[in-house]
Amino acid sequence: MIEEIFDLLTENYFIPVYFLTFIGSIARYNRYFDTVLRFFPILIAYTFLNELLGVIIRNYPDFSLFNNLEYSEYNFILYNIFSLFFFGFFYRVYWKLISNERYKQWIQRMSITILLIYVVSCVFQNPFDTDFYYAHALGSWVLLFCVALYFIEKKRDKGTIYQPKNLVFWISIGLIIFYTIFPFIFIIGYWDYDIWKKFNLRTVLRVLIVVMYSLFITGFLKGRRRNFG
Repeated sequence: MIEEIFDLLTENYFIPVYFLTFIGSIARYNRYFDTVLRFFPILIAYTFLNELLGVIIRNYPDFSLFNNLEYSEYNFILYNIFSLFFFGFFYRVYWKLISNERYKQWIQRMSITILLIYVVSCVFQNPFDTDFYYAHALGSWVLLFCVALYFIEKKRDKGTIYQPKNLVFWISIGLIIFYTIFPFIFIIGYWDYDIWKKFNLRTVLRVLIVVMYSLFITGFLKGRRRNFG
């Protein structure tokens, strides 16, 4: 059993990175416990457990969400729900961080639009047997737009976007790196699985996850309370 767990974590090497990020978020919690990111450790823990359960379902039919053996590996509903919470969390974070009222209105309107897109996706797609590819892609681009607005405001107010002691800076860089590429990889996997396999895009996606969460960890280590925001 221990050997199976070791093999599972070795193959899915990004999962321990989630756990390490959670440990980092708790260890440095005193630096941002009263900020807009105060619930971030909960989101990271949710991410870790969601990914772990998703991998277990995919590899062990006994843990399937369905009685039908044909659907034993299906874990799509986990990620469809997770993406909605993940995007919603960060939309709110940037809405709170940004002071420009026009920017805040844009974020609010786009957040509502993304929520509606997920609702509409439930009408045309079964959330239990397919990923909401297009909703995830649109949600990613809206998140990138929120990060861009944040950096635009920082550039205007501080004269620079480089803030190595600001936790939000490192989180934002991580989000940019991952979500700039993620939607295209995901859609390719949906439309042309042969390309997905040929270029080993699953590994690319996992490496991007490691990079993003490593940047989060960097933020926890280098971030200072007085430089937050």
